[in-house]
Amino acid sequence: MKVEIKDTAPAGASLKKPWRQYKGWLLLFLAVGVAVTAGIALLGDLEELFQAGGMDYRYLPLLLLLAPLNYCLRYVKWHYFLGQLGVSIPERENLIIFVAGLSMTLTPGKAGELLKCYLLKEGWDIPVTTTAPVVVAERLTDGISMILLASLGAVYYRYGGAVLATSAGAVGLFVLLMQKPELTRGLLQRLERIPLAGRLAPPLARIQACFHQLLRPRSLLLAVLLGLVSWGFEGLVLYLGVLALGAHLPLLQSLFVVSFSAIVGALSFLPGGLVAVEGTILGLLYLAGLSPAVAGAATIITRFSTLWLGVALGVVGLFLAERAIYGREGKQK
Repeated sequence: MKVEIKDTAPAGASLKKPWRQYKGWLLLFLAVGVAVTAGIALLGDLEELFQAGGMDYRYLPLLLLLAPLNYCLRYVKWHYFLGQLGVSIPERENLIIFVAGLSMTLTPGKAGELLKCYLLKEGWDIPVTTTAPVVVAERLTDGISMILLASLGAVYYRYGGAVLATSAGAVGLFVLLMQKPELTRGLLQRLERIPLAGRLAPPLARIQACFHQLLRPRSLLLAVLLGLVSWGFEGLVLYLGVLALGAHLPLLQSLFVVSFSAIVGALSFLPGGLVAVEGTILGLLYLAGLSPAVAGAATIITRFSTLWLGVALGVVGLFLAERAIYGREGKQK
């Protein structure tokens, strides 16, 4: 069933601007990230690596291009999911809101990307119960893509099978529940009869209806395919980064390391997967036989691509989103 949302004029902002609300947390997480990166540099003795010849900078343009390509494909998915629910806002503003959401990549489990729902509500009065499932569906289909990519390596390298099987089971159960409304209808009906909690039943029913629309087989397949390509770019970052450092890591193993570490980071529920992701990448690169210096440098390059570049772009997007939404409110007064 199609969920129809009418495009409305900006509703005006009534709450604090997002940057003022979250800048303290972002700066704290940034400080932690700098400390983790410094620890990796010390552990890997990167000074010795650069004295020995360092990095082949001819790879740098391609390394810097791959992460934005990932973000472009993720935006295509975001735009497609919104269209599935009948949500339509001007393309420029939609892109800015998506980029602004990248600033919240540092939050536990990327839950802060719900900021995009807040901005859509503030700017176009689109219900959060409609857009929150889009953010969750983005993360869910990214997770499926990473499980598939990591599974290729897990079968070959015989590592991480239990984590991947558990993750796949949880994701599969969620998709099944959202595609079978009859399985959740009874729970919602019981919830309606509970005092106070009963008021949650209608919005939960709307959320379930949105998930039902977003996770239909055709939509799910397209989103997962986009995720396979976009996260495959991140695996290429590690593969090319190791080559640039004068070593070699098979492409299949590179895809496994990046995807598996991202899954571990999500399951850790640490902000941005900090420490968990870096530790997993380092450990797997050590197991692959890379030297501490190369493993440390490759980890830093990969995390810059998968995390810090997105956060930097997201902060710029957040300022632009505030100006687009709150600036128009000032003009209307």
